[in-house]
Amino acid sequence: MLVMNAVEVKYLDVILVLAGVSLEVPEGKIVALLGANGSGKSTVLKAISGLLETEEGRVTDGSIHFNSIRIDRMNPEDIVRLGIVQVIEGRRVLEHLTVEQNLRGGAYLRYGDLKRDFDMVHSYFPRLKELHHATAGYLSGGEQQMLVLGRAMMAHPKLMLLDEPSMGLAPLLSKEIFDMIQRFNSEEKTAMLVVEQNARAALSIAEHGYVMENGRVVLDAPAVKLADNPDVKEFYLGLGVPGQKRSYREVKHYRRRKRWLA
Repeated sequence: MLVMNAVEVKYLDVILVLAGVSLEVPEGKIVALLGANGSGKSTVLKAISGLLETEEGRVTDGSIHFNSIRIDRMNPEDIVRLGIVQVIEGRRVLEHLTVEQNLRGGAYLRYGDLKRDFDMVHSYFPRLKELHHATAGYLSGGEQQMLVLGRAMMAHPKLMLLDEPSMGLAPLLSKEIFDMIQRFNSEEKTAMLVVEQNARAALSIAEHGYVMENGRVVLDAPAVKLADNPDVKEFYLGLGVPGQKRSYREVKHYRRRKRWLA
């Protein structure tokens, strides 16, 4: 469904952020994109959704295709019309509007049964039904995360781009959010590209995963294999080799990159 081929991204035509990133998201599948802060994960999503232009960035090499249509030169509004929706990091609700108005915003391109769409979102997040007329800016962090996910669901996207859906949430609530993401994917057959620092949670729901460092994909494999990879266990799951102590010098970027590429 989605194919990124050797994509290079620069900001201000000077700052190289992505250097030859290639990845694929099959139809109806969940793919995880892992990496530390500053590795380029969010830039990948913005390159797909067309939001780079708002930050003076652009795709300077390579290509991005969605259902065989090249999209890396398209405007964000045209990309949305193709069925790609991004849930931006940081719970970007429309603070002065109600929960209902926020959800309606997600359905602005649709001409279907709005009541059925509300019922669908409420089945995933019953709390939003209770808060239907509440002002979005006064919701808790977890409720706002439910709202931005529900707003994306209202659009019935073919591909959903999720940027750090568990950021700042308590572990129990984070698990609930990931359970709902997995359920929505299963029931609606919506493909998803999930950017997440919580590698354990992301790999638990994904079919395939990619690991990024410094603007490059350094490792990709089925999620089950990634979760069992010794380097991923050590650097992202906090599981070192039993009985073996390691200093920070031994886990520098160049060392693990050398191991991964080998």
